[in-house]
Amino acid sequence: MINSIDENYDIVVIGGGAVGSGICLDATLRGYKVLLLEKDDFGSKASSKSSKLVHGGVRYLEKAIKEFDKSQYNLVKEALKERAIFLKNASNISRKLKINIPNYSYFSLIKNYIGLFIYKLISFKNSLGNNTFLNKVVSSYYFQNLRKKNLKACISFYDGTFLDFRMIISLIQSAFENGAVVKNYCEVRNFLYDENHKISGVKYFDKIKNKEFEIKSKVIINATGANVDNMRFLDNETKEVLTLSSGIHIVVSKDFLSSDEAILIPNTSDNRVIFVLPFLEHCLIGTTDNKTFYEENSKVKDEEIEYLLKEVNNYFDKTLSKDDILSSWSGIRPLVKSDKSKTEQINREHSIFTSKSGLVSICGGKWTTYRKMANDMMDYLIKQEKIEKKELCETKKYKLVGNRQKKKNLEKLTSFYPISKKTKESLILLYGDNSTKILALADENKDFDLLDERFPYLKKEIEYCIKEEFIQKPIDYLARRIGLCFVDKKSSLELVDIVCEKMAKILKWDIEKKEKEKFEAKEFIQNYF
Repeated sequence: MINSIDENYDIVVIGGGAVGSGICLDATLRGYKVLLLEKDDFGSKASSKSSKLVHGGVRYLEKAIKEFDKSQYNLVKEALKERAIFLKNASNISRKLKINIPNYSYFSLIKNYIGLFIYKLISFKNSLGNNTFLNKVVSSYYFQNLRKKNLKACISFYDGTFLDFRMIISLIQSAFENGAVVKNYCEVRNFLYDENHKISGVKYFDKIKNKEFEIKSKVIINATGANVDNMRFLDNETKEVLTLSSGIHIVVSKDFLSSDEAILIPNTSDNRVIFVLPFLEHCLIGTTDNKTFYEENSKVKDEEIEYLLKEVNNYFDKTLSKDDILSSWSGIRPLVKSDKSKTEQINREHSIFTSKSGLVSICGGKWTTYRKMANDMMDYLIKQEKIEKKELCETKKYKLVGNRQKKKNLEKLTSFYPISKKTKESLILLYGDNSTKILALADENKDFDLLDERFPYLKKEIEYCIKEEFIQKPIDYLARRIGLCFVDKKSSLELVDIVCEKMAKILKWDIEKKEKEKFEAKEFIQNYF
């Protein structure tokens, strides 16, 4: 049975990842009536599986110089501008990060120094700090595990880092706050067409309510990342526009890095770069870049793990083995189709396509430029007269939900509650100024109990996330609200039962539903982390 909803939208956005969420917010702030549909949880695919960097891309700059490629240069220049906007508008979940490049020859030292000098020049007024030079003695002191044999020096520069899974929620909340309708676990299964064979709406299936709905809209935007081609095929388009690339990351103990700064390995055996980054009190290592095919949920392959371990171990005295890995995951990058033989050579620019029926698709790009991609999409729709012009773009100076108070103010506001320093830091990091809502919720009946004594998470966070952050399943909370699955697979599995019991009580699940959710969450964590 199909439930027609008596509502017309200006824009329906399919896809609740970085690009879809960004478009939803931009369109809503301009005054359009917007519906966003995501078939799983918001950000559950590649958007929560990035390298957690807000960056111009030093490796793209290297390609631009080596190959005299103006498009790569323009991408770096644009991304550095967007980096500054990103860090300002999401100041509680992003920060600048010092990245160090170890050099084992004087030639690489000179080459990297010149490259980073150009990188800083391009950033101009958006520079995050001065490049610095650390000799062998100082480098060995700061990074005690770094291989010292033949080490000449480290060169340091600044880029940004952020929590991608929290950024998605901040974007979704901001759009919702301004009037957008946002729905996760709603899968678009068919398009509606008018008598001229032009797209006029969508049929979507709500997996939670187990019902199908029909919606009418002036414009349908396909922002589904690696799924873009599949949505276009649903619209009877036959030409592929994507090349898919897999990227994995592994997480190990923070002792391996022993620093709040990052290391960039500049020269792997196949001329890629690898980042070793601080991430949620752990150490994140990535990434790979290999051609792949579409999978609903991609798995980490043994050969990809072996590749990362081999390349990283070349640069550190204390080597890593598979037994040291606490968690790992794989994401699929949706790159614009190219004649390049290797995916790492493909430009990260984005493209917008319109099908014969009027379906508008966007692909390519990267997290750092999500806002510009959204801006370009809205300008394109207006220029093509698919929608009437309303307000101008507001996202350049729009502070996202959770990022509107300074950290110092939040520390003062949260100091009145009976919680540990670790819990206070965790709340501020994950929820920003919304942490006070969680504490107010806990204060109502003086329930400041922890989910588990080993971790800083309050039980009340689950209730808040159900009310304010759209969680429907235990995996939503464990993976994409607190990020535990990304750093500690074993503990995530252990906490599934506790999270399920709490959610079952709030959402009034019966025993059968509760056991089903427990099984699905454990199976997902076991298979995909």
